[in-house]
Amino acid sequence: MTTNLVEEKPKPKFLKKVTRTLPCKLTDEELRNSSDELASTVQEINAEEERQKNQRDLMKAQMSELVARQTKLAMMVCRREDFRDVEVIVELHENDIVTERRKDTGDLLFTRPARDDERQLDLV
Repeated sequence: MTTNLVEEKPKPKFLKKVTRTLPCKLTDEELRNSSDELASTVQEINAEEERQKNQRDLMKAQMSELVARQTKLAMMVCRREDFRDVEVIVELHENDIVTERRKDTGDLLFTRPARDDERQLDLV
């Protein structure tokens, strides 16, 4: 008589429970909620990118203004002078010569021959 001896494996011993992050299928509701959240997040990203672009543009404009002011001041200091609007007296002399003088200092700026339209003023 032969008996079928099946060797039973020993039952494993319980060590511990652990939690692992593993892939799980989404329910239809979870998929809809995630889709809505994704669309909202895309809109938020677009708005934030636009806000940051506007901020960069503003900072660039402010820096340009500062650099322009720095350049102007550096030139003034280097030349020890600044360009300003100054009243100038333009005179036509008898020999058809025009002179231009600064009104504030009386300095002669230049002398030149009179133009035809300037000579015509003498006839009026």
